[in-house]
Amino acid sequence: MSVYTHLTRQDIEQLLTHYDIGDLISFKGIESGVENTNYFLDVDKKSHLQRYVLTLFEYLPADTLPFFINYTDELKAFGLPVPNPVRDKNGIALQSVKGKPALIVQCFAGQHPDASNLSLDQCQQIGTMLAKIHIAGQGSALYQENQRGLSWLDDQQKRLSPLLDQDDASFMTEHWKNISNALKAFDKLPKGLIHGDLFHNNVLFDQGRISAVIDFYQACNDWLIYDLAVTVNDWCLTETLELNSKRTKALTEAYNHIRPFSDDEKKAWPLMLQLAAFRFWVSRLITFVYPESPLDEEHHDSLVRHFLDPNEFKEMLKLRLDSSSIKSI
Repeated sequence: MSVYTHLTRQDIEQLLTHYDIGDLISFKGIESGVENTNYFLDVDKKSHLQRYVLTLFEYLPADTLPFFINYTDELKAFGLPVPNPVRDKNGIALQSVKGKPALIVQCFAGQHPDASNLSLDQCQQIGTMLAKIHIAGQGSALYQENQRGLSWLDDQQKRLSPLLDQDDASFMTEHWKNISNALKAFDKLPKGLIHGDLFHNNVLFDQGRISAVIDFYQACNDWLIYDLAVTVNDWCLTETLELNSKRTKALTEAYNHIRPFSDDEKKAWPLMLQLAAFRFWVSRLITFVYPESPLDEEHHDSLVRHFLDPNEFKEMLKLRLDSSSIKSI
């Protein structure tokens, strides 16, 4: 993700003294993404080279992170391919680097799928995987409030409106009101632990099969069907930001085969697609027009900041508002 916090070789080597994973060979900041700082770490232990990912959390407070550690531990125990954090010599996963909470996870084999050429088979696989993640989460005693939930969206759209041009501000205010009012009819939708950010760049494929689902740092308790909408809005897009009907069908039917939809979820589907588009429009606007991250001024010139254009989700929302164009699930 964007490198907000600059680390030197000495910083990383000092961190690795707490672990028994080997000696640092090289490291590299990961430039893609938005909210956290990530580095690839290549380490050598007894002539065995292994790659890890070091994540520094720019937004999430340290007291929220044990949830993510425990959640990925549970998913791993459920047999799902997720990167649970590496423990140090004292069995501790959560560290602090330059005043930021930090975790190290093992890097999995595989590559992110090509967003411009996602196949029906890949969509089927991710639909099945997401349903398994949801089933595993429904059996968990863990709980985490959605830090990007409805109350946050309400606060942020009020905060952002003065920063937007008049057309965008009016569009945001009007449709947030419409979406939030419509949601009142669906207060009993099935809930559980969700990934919250299952975009194609948070999945790895190796030899045609999913090798890992990564980046659970938006995970929380929320509507399961909303999590599916977030996923479909990314995996099933056409070049014009509409939904590809064949990929959408492949993904949702694969999901439904593992965890069947309730009648209310089917009715709420068009609204959930709108909510998912709105949520990512807002979060990308924040980092694009009003950055929140506390920048490391000492290394300001070496920061790598990668902001994703929020207009994609604004245009997507406009398309999702036409419910007649959305096929039922």
